[in-house]
Amino acid sequence: MNHINENQGDILIVDDVPENLQLLFTMLTEQGYEVRRVLNGKQALNVVRVEPPDLILLDIKMPELDGYEVCKRLKADETTQDIPIIFLSALNDTFDKVTAFEVGGVDYITKPFQLQEVIIRVENQLSLLRMQRQLKAKNKQLELVNQELEAFTYRVSHDLRNHLNILNNITYLLNQKYSRKLDDVVQKYIQFLEEESERMGEIIEDLWRLSESKSNYVNMVLNSFNLSVIVRKIIDKFNIEPEIKQKEFIIEPDVYVRGDQGLIKIALENLLDNANKFTAKTEKPRIEFGQLKKKEQTVYFVKDNGVGFDSKKAAQLFTPFHRLHSNEDFAGTGIGLATVKHIIERHGGRIWYDAEVNWGATFYFTLG
Repeated sequence: MNHINENQGDILIVDDVPENLQLLFTMLTEQGYEVRRVLNGKQALNVVRVEPPDLILLDIKMPELDGYEVCKRLKADETTQDIPIIFLSALNDTFDKVTAFEVGGVDYITKPFQLQEVIIRVENQLSLLRMQRQLKAKNKQLELVNQELEAFTYRVSHDLRNHLNILNNITYLLNQKYSRKLDDVVQKYIQFLEEESERMGEIIEDLWRLSESKSNYVNMVLNSFNLSVIVRKIIDKFNIEPEIKQKEFIIEPDVYVRGDQGLIKIALENLLDNANKFTAKTEKPRIEFGQLKKKEQTVYFVKDNGVGFDSKKAAQLFTPFHRLHSNEDFAGTGIGLATVKHIIERHGGRIWYDAEVNWGATFYFTLG
C-alpha cells in the first residue's frame, strides 16, 4: 500500500486514546486517505514491519513504549527509517520539540485537532514523499542509463582499437612500400593520416581506461603491493626519450597500499603522464611521489613544478574532455583525470589538488 497518487496515501495513526483515533480516522478518510490505526507502540512496530505505511501520526504519551522510543526504533531499522513521522501532543502536555526532531520526527500536531492544520501538515509530508520517490526513480533510471553507456563505451572502445590498428598497419605499409613513388603532397597526406591515427588512438585508449575504471563489469582484485615500484616502472618509460633524462624524479621508497593493482596503476600512469607533460617547458623539471600521514589516514601525492593551473578555474577538472590548456600548448584528450577520479572513488577514496599558474601542481589522493 505504499503507492501514493495526488489525493491518496496510506497513513498509520498511533494513539492510546480511542476518541483521538476515531477523530483523526474520520478526518483523514473523508479526504481520501487510506487510514490504519493502533492503540500502542508495540502494535505500531508490528504493523509497520508487516506492511509499512507512507506516513505515521504518532502520539507521544503512551504506556510501555512512548512515541519517542517508537520513533527511535523505526529510525534504527533500514526498512522503516525513511517513513516520515508526525508527532501528536496535547497542548497541556510537556512536549520537547528538540527531542522530537532529534529522534527523527519531521513535524508535530497539537491537540485538540484542527481539521485544516491536520490536512495541511499531512499533505505536506506526503507531497515531500512523492517528490523523494520520483527523484529516487529518476536517479535509478539515470544509473541504469549510465551503466548501459559505460558498457557500450567499453565495447566500442575495444572494437575501435582493433579497426584503428588495421588502418595504422595499412598506412605504415603504404609509407614503407610506396613513399619513394609518391610526390610530396601525397606523403604529407600520409603523414597527416599517421598523426591523426595516433591522436585517435590516444582518445580511444583514454575512453577505454575511463570505461574500465567506472565499469561494474570489471571486478576489483584487492591486494597489498609496493606502489613505489609501480611508480618507478612508469617513470622508467619516460627515460626512453633522451630529453626526459634531465628531469629530477623523487620517489619515496616502500610506499605500500591495498587495492586493485591494475586500476591503481592506470591512475598513477595518468597522474605521472600529466606531471611529465606539464613540466616539458620547465627549466629544471622535478616530479615527486610520496605519502603523508594525517592522523589515522594516509594521503598519497604526485607533485610537479610545471606550468600548473588556476585553481579558481578548475571546477570541472575531473570532468571528461575538460581541459585547462590548449592542444597547441600541451596535447591531450582531457579524459585522464576523470579516469583517475573514478578509480580512486571505486577504492572508497577521494582526490583533490593544489595548484598555481607557473608554480606546478600537486594531486593528493586517499584509498579508502
